[in-house]
Amino acid sequence: MKTIDAKGNTSMKALWIVLGVVGLFVLVALLGFGSYVSAKNQMVQMNEDVNQSYSEVDIQQQRRLDLIPNLVASVKGYVSEEETVLTNIANARAGVIAAGSNRASSINANSQLDVAISPLLRLQEQYPNLKGNDQFMRLEDELAGTENRIAVGRMRYNKSLEAYNVYVRQFPNSIWANMAGFHYRDEYFKGNPKNNVAPTVDFGK
Repeated sequence: MKTIDAKGNTSMKALWIVLGVVGLFVLVALLGFGSYVSAKNQMVQMNEDVNQSYSEVDIQQQRRLDLIPNLVASVKGYVSEEETVLTNIANARAGVIAAGSNRASSINANSQLDVAISPLLRLQEQYPNLKGNDQFMRLEDELAGTENRIAVGRMRYNKSLEAYNVYVRQFPNSIWANMAGFHYRDEYFKGNPKNNVAPTVDFGK
């Protein structure tokens, strides 16, 4: 009887060990699954925040595109001899339109437009008589306001994108991100070095 009891106790201990190991695996699996679900939900939200921020920037950039033709038309009579500036603006605008919905291409094209359009905001310095052009003054004010909103929107977008990129690269989020298809996005608005150099524009030629 003692032998049977010893064997029974050994079997029970082995069973409890097996059950304990299985329970541990189940617990780890549940914790891992919970971590994955939580991280994925967070990444979905942060990804949407990035897209929403970009949409707000894109609205203002589209408004700028719409303003440019009328603004250029309003100054042609004053600066018709300076075809290079107007041509650069037209080409940069066409580049933005051609970029379409491709975000990386659109960001790059809009950076080129930033440089091309900057002389328009300084025309009054070269042509004081433009102050008598009501249409130009109104459009320039609208453009200046739009440029400010674009700058603020880009800053917010870059911050939301940075928060997303940091999150998906942190451990263990990086594991869940690869599994869920969320990856680092190098889609920042970056300062164009050309913006730091005031272009030489001679409208008096």
